Order: sequence, then C-alpha cells, then structure tokens
Amino acid sequence: MNPAAGASAPAPGRTAAAEVRRPEAADRIRFLLLSRLAPYLPTVDVVLPLAILSLVSAGGTLAAPALHGRNPLLLMALSPRLPFLLLAVPRVEFVPFVLIGTVRLCLADPFHFRFGRSVGWLRHGRLMPRIVGHRWARPATAAAVVVRPNGRHLALAGAVGLPTWVVVALDVVGTVAYVAGLHGAGALFD
Repeated sequence: MNPAAGASAPAPGRTAAAEVRRPEAADRIRFLLLSRLAPYLPTVDVVLPLAILSLVSAGGTLAAPALHGRNPLLLMALSPRLPFLLLAVPRVEFVPFVLIGTVRLCLADPFHFRFGRSVGWLRHGRLMPRIVGHRWARPATAAAVVVRPNGRHLALAGAVGLPTWVVVALDVVGTVAYVAGLHGAGALFD
C-alpha cells in the first residue's frame, strides 16, 4: 500500500485494480489542477486547425505514390514534407513552387504562434524566466524564425512576446527563402 497516493496495490497474483481509499481527496486534487491550469491550456481554436492540417498532411502522405507522378503541386499542397518538396522540383516551375510551398507551410504558423502566446505564463515559473526572460531571447528567437520558421520556433516567438507583425514578416521572409532555396538545391541535382 502506498499511503501517499491513498491507494492500495493488489496483492501479488491478483488482477483487480487498486481502489482509491480517499476518492474525495482525488477529486479535490483533480479540481484544483483543472481550475488552476484550465486558463492556460490551448483552446479548441488552436488545437482543432492544427489537427485538421495534420489529418490533411497524413492523407497527402498516404496518397504520395499516386500524386508524385501525376500532380506534384497537389502533393505539395496536401503534405509539404521535405522529400515531397524535393521530388516536385523537376516537375514544377519556380514561381508556382514558391507560391504553393510558402502558402502551405505558413498555413499552420498562426496557430503555433497563438499556442506560444497562450503558454506565455510559463515566464513566471522558476526555469523559464532564465530562458524566456533572458536579454537575448527575443533576438535569438527572431533569428530562429527567419532561419527555419517551424512550429517550435513560432511557439517560442509567441512565448517570448515578440510583436505579431514582426513574427509575420520574419515568418514570410524565412519561408520564402527556405522554399526558394529548396527549389535551387533540387535544381542542382536534376
């Protein structure tokens, strides 16, 4: 028996689940955690679009063998993964490649940024003020967004409190440079 958890473990050889000795204490703990953390958890308007985009991307990945030869632009729009982008380079001109690739890669970015803003409360803990509140946090995060604008860097940009217009500009510039660089690199090997 573990008195700290308030539950007793079954004896060796028994398959019955442990019973909670003090269910009212477990309910109080659950209520306390939910009441304290609920305002900071990501909401449906952040999670649902990301889930839908993930499902679309998974569908594009499943359809990749059929779409690669017939319609590489559709494959890029459905699932902008690095291998699919590189496979589309020989069949797609530069302007449509950059346009479709940039739009699709930037589609989820506002939701990652909003997620970072919603967890900005972490700045008031013990470890995060040292990281997020550091004087180099904003410039380093801005550089990370330009160099590789992915969800992790955009969420960090939201958490450190970069202005929205700065993040949008850096995100678009970085994504266009990334996609144009992929097209240039893929053309070298064609």
